[in-house]
Amino acid sequence: MKMKNTIVISAILASATALGLSSAAVAQSDSQKSAKQRKQPPKTQKVWTNDDLGSVPAPAPTKQDQTVQSGASEQPAAANQTADSQQPKVTRTFAFTNPKTVEDADKSIAWENRDIQAQQEGLDKLRRQIAEAPADQKDRLTKLLEERTQILADTRNELKSLENKKKDMQKPPADNASAAAEPPSQ
Repeated sequence: MKMKNTIVISAILASATALGLSSAAVAQSDSQKSAKQRKQPPKTQKVWTNDDLGSVPAPAPTKQDQTVQSGASEQPAAANQTADSQQPKVTRTFAFTNPKTVEDADKSIAWENRDIQAQQEGLDKLRRQIAEAPADQKDRLTKLLEERTQILADTRNELKSLENKKKDMQKPPADNASAAAEPPSQ
């Protein structure tokens, strides 16, 4: 009898525990669903007015628009190209062109040296590609080599400029004051 009572009591406790856990799980899932429903605000439709049209960017020209524009203005475009070719080439500005301290200049110089080394490795790789490339790809790769060689030359010029700026920063302040008083010689 005692054994039957123990089994019955343990069965009752087990079923009560199972019922308690399942109700907690159901309550938790309900609270998560209601939290998700509360988080999503209702979507409202934007009503466009004439006042809003000024803030809308102009649409990008399509390929069809570009051909119409280029066909209509071939003469002025040719004149602009000759005027552009007569003007001196503008050098690009670099991110590290104006260091404020000697430490900044050192960082910029180190950056430029790493950049030059990476560009040189890229040029070497491109030269190997040109040597192994089929004839139909050599022209494209040669043009790419010329462009990257020019970029490398620009980077080297920037490195020289940074080194000169560093030298100027390392001069004592008295020299800078006297240099500023004298007009630059040309």
